[in-house]
Formats: sequence, structure tokens, C-alpha cells
Amino acid sequence: MKLHAMLAALACAFPCSWSLAAAAVPAPAPEVVAYYPGWKSAQFPVNQDNIRARHVSLIQYAFADICWDGEHGNPAPDGGGVSACLDADGKHAKPANGSIVLPAPLADAANLAKLNALKQDNPRLRVLLSVGGWIWSNRFSDMAATPAARQAFIASALELVRRHGLDGVDIDWEHPAKGGIPCIEGKICHRVDDKENYVRLASELRSAFELAGKQDGGRHYLITIAAGAHATLVDDSDAPTSWVLRLADQLDWINLMTYDYRGVWDASNGELAPLYADSADPLHDKALYSDATVTRFLRAGVPSGKLVLGLPFYGYGWKQCAAGPRGDGLYQACQGAASGNDGSPTFTYSHLVEQGYLVDGKGARGFQRHWNAQSRVPSLYNRDSGVFITYEDAQSVAEKVRYIRAKGLRGGMFWELSGDYQHTLGTALSPILSTQP
Repeated sequence: MKLHAMLAALACAFPCSWSLAAAAVPAPAPEVVAYYPGWKSAQFPVNQDNIRARHVSLIQYAFADICWDGEHGNPAPDGGGVSACLDADGKHAKPANGSIVLPAPLADAANLAKLNALKQDNPRLRVLLSVGGWIWSNRFSDMAATPAARQAFIASALELVRRHGLDGVDIDWEHPAKGGIPCIEGKICHRVDDKENYVRLASELRSAFELAGKQDGGRHYLITIAAGAHATLVDDSDAPTSWVLRLADQLDWINLMTYDYRGVWDASNGELAPLYADSADPLHDKALYSDATVTRFLRAGVPSGKLVLGLPFYGYGWKQCAAGPRGDGLYQACQGAASGNDGSPTFTYSHLVEQGYLVDGKGARGFQRHWNAQSRVPSLYNRDSGVFITYEDAQSVAEKVRYIRAKGLRGGMFWELSGDYQHTLGTALSPILSTQP
């Protein structure tokens, strides 16, 4: 972003033959990207009370899935099972392998229409369909591996975008060449060629969307992806050189999932989404913090204007954690996961407030809030129960807003809308939209 301003200044200072307009290409407007969980629409419906349209610039509708042999879903033990693919009328269908399908077509169509209606409050708002996610990434490798399946994916993406008046698609593949959720025995959920096939998919999708945009009155259909934050998901060690840069060339931007650096899958606790390294962290040399992820993508050649920093509107909790030398319970061995939302180890920000663990931003009900001045994130610790919770709050969001501006990033993304409490975190993130490009 700063580069554009410098080039414009040089153009004014030195006479030259090329036009000033060519040098002063406007930088893209900043983005605040919000994920909406379609499966929660009964308890968190799309309306103006739940979603402040002027606080965001783009809403990702999560999730659509990939149909294969007439089924979609994940048969892995923790994947929720498989379901029959359905057409737009909610009837069983068997589209070409690789086609995108909505899990609940009638309900999803209603939700998408309501999201589009929010554009009346914010004409700049865009709505995208997000495909995949943690549970539904098991078919990406199959789809991207063959031209026929890629074309089925692309054709169905375009059909869904046009049918529902959407502004593009978001691909949440977790994770190419590495895999994510366990794959069922006998199935192939990731391949060594995944990263190169991802580039092929994005390139073919871009070409199709550009042609469709011309046919549809000069529209620009967006293509974004969600990308894992860990080093092994980005490097070229298992892919042709500069695959990330070649992928980024086909995208409008990349939503960095700069969270889940630590979680209850770790025996010792840690911080969910630290902005910077903490010298006291036993794993401080593992680059498990947001700035390291951003730096990694920048070094790979991805422009700062194509990077969107991810923020979690949730946290994780551990139980029976020792206080440790600092008395805050951080970086300590624990005895498993604490009970959060619906008994899960996840603690949304709204849950923390509604359960009285946070009152006016301070710890309550036996919890004390601690602020890590190095990593710039908060945590809660209860000495009596030993429960430790890592989470995001308005102060840490404000720190990340400053970081986004300082680094010239495209904006901020958060997972997800229902996790906020009375728009506290969304309000703290929204100043990004007033950033001058």
C-alpha cells in the first residue's frame, strides 16, 4: 500500500513518458471478513441485531461441501458422517464428482438471501460461499487431482454464485499435502501433488470467473482462500518452488488462520492466537504466533495487500493447571480440557461473558484476567480450580488492528459471528474499514 504512494510521488517529481494514471493504481480498500456459520442459523439467525453490516465488508457463508459418488461429508469418526447430496429443491442428486453442494439447500438459500439483504445497510458488503472447513476438507485432494473434477467444481461454483446472487467463493482446504481431520482407512485425503493441483484449480477458477464476469455485465467475482498458519502448510519442501506465490496470483486475498497455534490437543497449555513471541514460552522458537506467519507469507513473495489476518472470537480451556512461576497458569501441564460451550473445550467470547467469567472485561467468578505484554493477548486463570482459558478480547483485537495497519495488510478476518457478545469484538475490529489505503 505504501509502495503505491511512493510511486505516485516519484511520478510527480520526475517527468517521464508513461502516464501518471499507470503509476497511481489505487490500492484496494481494507477488508473486515466475517464467517457466518450456516448450521447455527436456528439459534443465531441472520438479522440486523446479530450482524452489524457496517462493521464488516464481506461475509463468508460456511460451509458448502464437495459431492462424490452422490455423497458428501466426512466418514471419519470425528467427521460427523456422510449425507446424500441434494439439489436446489432439497432432493437427492448425483452431480458430477467434484461438484459443490449445499448441506441444507432450502435453509441455506434462505440464509444467503438474508445475508444479501444486509447490503441495504452497507452497499459495500459482499457475500461469498465458503467451501470446505475442517470437517469437510476430505474431498479437496480428489477434486483437485483431475481436470474433470476441477471443472465440475468450477461449474457448480459459478452456478451457485449466479443462482444466489453471490460475489464469489472462498476455499477453506485444510490442508493441502498435509491433511487435517483424520482420513478414513482406505481413503486418500491428501497427496504430494496437492499444492500444485491447488494452483491449477485456482488458475482455472480465475479464468472461468473472469469470463463469467464479462458475461454478467463487468462484474468481478472474488476468489479467496483460508490458509493454515503453521510453517509446514506454507513451505516449498513438498511442492514446486514458489507455489504459494503462484497461488496468491490467482486470488483476491488470503485469509490467514492465525489462531489455533495451541489448543487442548497439547498436554501443556498455551496461547491460542499470540501476536508476537513470548520469551517465556517453552516453544518460543517454533514460530507459533501471528507475526511469524505473516512474515513467512511475505518472504514467500505474497504482497501485504493480499494478506488478511485472522482473529478467533473464541478460546480454549484446560483444567487442573498449576499456577506456575508467574501465577497466571500459562505454559503449564494440565489434566485435559475444561468444559466450555456445550461441554466442549471451546469458550466463545459470548460464553465467557454470559457465564460471568468476564465482567466489564475483567475476570470474575474466581477467574483473574492476565495480560501478556510480549504476546499481546489475554488469558483467564482460576487458582482454585486450576482452569486456564486462552481467548481474544477487545484489547488484543485493538493490538491486531494496529498491527494490520502497520504492516499494510488487506484487513482482518474473524471466526465467527456468533462468538461475539453484543458486538464487542466486532466493534473493536471495525476501525480497519476506515484505514486509508
